Amino acid sequence: MQLTINPKNIAGKIDAALSALRRGSMVVIRDKNQRAGFIRAAEFADYELPEIPYINQIAPILCLTRQQVQYLRPNNTSIKPVFSLPANTLTGKQIVGLSIGESKLLPENVGLLPEHENSLVDLAIKVVKFSKLLPSAILYRISHADTYKQNQLSSPYQIPVLESSDIESFSSIQTSLSISIKADLPLKEAPKSKIVMFRNSNGKEEHFAIVVGNGLSVKEPLVRLHSQCLTGDVFGSLKCDCGEQLKAALSLMSNEGAGVVLYLAQEGRDIGLLNKIRAYALQDAGLDTVEANHSLGFDTDERGFSTAFEMLNLLEVSEIKLLTNNPDKVKQLSELGITITQRLPLVLPTNPHNENYIRVKRDKTGHFIS
Repeated sequence: MQLTINPKNIAGKIDAALSALRRGSMVVIRDKNQRAGFIRAAEFADYELPEIPYINQIAPILCLTRQQVQYLRPNNTSIKPVFSLPANTLTGKQIVGLSIGESKLLPENVGLLPEHENSLVDLAIKVVKFSKLLPSAILYRISHADTYKQNQLSSPYQIPVLESSDIESFSSIQTSLSISIKADLPLKEAPKSKIVMFRNSNGKEEHFAIVVGNGLSVKEPLVRLHSQCLTGDVFGSLKCDCGEQLKAALSLMSNEGAGVVLYLAQEGRDIGLLNKIRAYALQDAGLDTVEANHSLGFDTDERGFSTAFEMLNLLEVSEIKLLTNNPDKVKQLSELGITITQRLPLVLPTNPHNENYIRVKRDKTGHFIS
């Protein structure tokens, strides 16, 4: 008799583990070969460890992404996805510093060991990254390969355990959207507008659409994919062009009498608000936006646009004129099945605070900006 696993049970198990990591607590992970280890997010390394006697006997390992290592050690040539670093001589503050890109804290005589995909090091980073924490972890390898003994170490302290199959399911457990409610929302730039709220099956991110005028009744509405930017959209930050792009898009749609803005909960290119501000601090120290993301361990852009595709499907929109400078939005939406009949630019005047930001968009991420 084959046991059928309920995806909701897996989701609950994963949520419990991720919540523990976000509190600075520990989780046990296990790979396909039954090797296991305690992990915690490196950004909490200066928090006091729970009293688990077994852990005090294990030398900790700092797990880093390739992006972090290439920033910390520019001469690194390995293409492995993750690296491990003995951390027994590092203080908690040093580990936290390394996780936020302070390269001067990396000891010169310490070797960085490349690790393969789906190793414990790789799984540790996947788990903390999925928690929306910095993608660096502390790993305490368990010497026993016996799962019963491993569970005996964690169960007295109610430490969640994640199998490799659970971690693989992070991306395979499909979330789905549904339209929850619609309401009129007259805006300064577009007085004839409605807001359409979407409910996410994971109970987390809230995405919405602003439908301007006859945006849902014309054949090819003007569409803008806009990723949430609290600093730009709400406070009018001059460090980016997000807020001005949002206003300009709404004005264009209002003048045309039809349009749709998909407002996506992807703060900071989907690294979250806290990590975006960490990247800002690194930019204050001289890095550009791409370098700052890499020094924190993230990709240049962590966003995907399958959610936008699903939103368009629910709005019954399949052909669009896309208002964007970003070639990746064009590519992803086209590959997902949206017909883009025209790409329209959205280039605005720069200011002294965002000139370099716009230049990096053009030179490093291929944005269509002259």
